Amino acid sequence: MRHLVSRFSAVASFLLLSACGKSEETPPPQTPPQPPPYGQPYGQPQGAYGQPQPNGQQAPYAQTQPYGQQGGQQYAAQQPPGQMAPLGAVLADPTTMQNILAGALAGGAAALGTLTGGEQAPLEQGVKMQAETQAKGMKAEGQLMTARLTPDGHAVGSLTMQPATCYSIIGFGGIGVFDYQINLVTAPPMPPQVLAQSPAGGVAPVVGPNDQCVRSPYPLPLVVNVDMHVVRGQGLVGAQIYKK
Repeated sequence: MRHLVSRFSAVASFLLLSACGKSEETPPPQTPPQPPPYGQPYGQPQGAYGQPQPNGQQAPYAQTQPYGQQGGQQYAAQQPPGQMAPLGAVLADPTTMQNILAGALAGGAAALGTLTGGEQAPLEQGVKMQAETQAKGMKAEGQLMTARLTPDGHAVGSLTMQPATCYSIIGFGGIGVFDYQINLVTAPPMPPQVLAQSPAGGVAPVVGPNDQCVRSPYPLPLVVNVDMHVVRGQGLVGAQIYKK
């Protein structure tokens, strides 16, 4: 009888210890929530801002746009109201530019067609020789423009630029001309502005040679003026428009 009571007590103690062990079992420690990486908003789903992707690759970090850009496109330089962006190279300094515009506005109209006394032939020949290398694959547009100019004199011709057409203007100066420049300028009612120039110096100016030919920025015809300017010297000058 005493032996049976001892066995019963041992079994009861074992059961009591098992129950206590289960009740005192503590849950596994919980990992505290980690803050998101710098720059990532809370609640950002996995796979963004450098988090692992399902395929094991890293997602790119967010990139900021460079200054002056938005949506991957750079803002174009703002033109003053009523102004056009240059169509070609513009080389003169602001003071010289103002003098050119003033001279172009005051200059007379260039003559078109045949000159008396055979004076046109040397100009035509000089222009054609230039066109072989400076206006490859282009055809002459209109007649040769000519003018007899005094020092710092200007004469103006007209060019109607058609959409999807590229233009070069080639000039040549006769005897007595030492520095001849051609400027492409706006026509009224646009505000006076130089749109393109030939390099200064020499007697065979070219505006928009070959692949640098000038185009209209508009889907409609654009009228501009061809300013023929004798910087040094005096005499007869010519200019011919070429297009392709």
